[in-house]
Amino acid sequence: MEKILINKNGGITKKDKKITTSVLKLLGNTIEVDKGFTLGSFFMMVKLYPDLKNISEIVEPLLEIVAKADSPSIKNNELDSLLFYKTIEIKGFPGTPSLTLYNTLKGITDKKAKDLKFFHLETLLDHKLKLGKLEHVVFGDKEDVFQYDTFYTLFELVEGIAWELSFNFNPLQCSIRR
Repeated sequence: MEKILINKNGGITKKDKKITTSVLKLLGNTIEVDKGFTLGSFFMMVKLYPDLKNISEIVEPLLEIVAKADSPSIKNNELDSLLFYKTIEIKGFPGTPSLTLYNTLKGITDKKAKDLKFFHLETLLDHKLKLGKLEHVVFGDKEDVFQYDTFYTLFELVEGIAWELSFNFNPLQCSIRR
């Protein structure tokens, strides 16, 4: 599988060559992100490559919120960074065995994951976004969590972030003031 790099300015490069055409043919490629890559970088990428808006119906409304955000944006001090990662869930007895893989976006504070559903999108844009390991949570006599190296595709990143951010869809101007 070929790798592509997503730069902090949202540009995509493949084999050190900047992509200037449609990125649809790259959706299955493995991604890497710059060290300075932020959630704002993600939205810059979607703006640079408008074909990515077609992956999820929620991307366009999220872009509208981002476009209205102040620049520089307000950074939430409760979080250190953002982490995009995979989880594997295996179900067995009772019932039919199944295996489910899903992507998650969480805030990181003191090396602990935190749900983002109560954070406004505008306050997350300047946080660094990192790609994490695959987590396998095992339930039994005790709960064990195993972590594995994994890869992410461009499709997984766009669809996964859109899905996760759809739960904190309220714009900053709709927050309750005290």
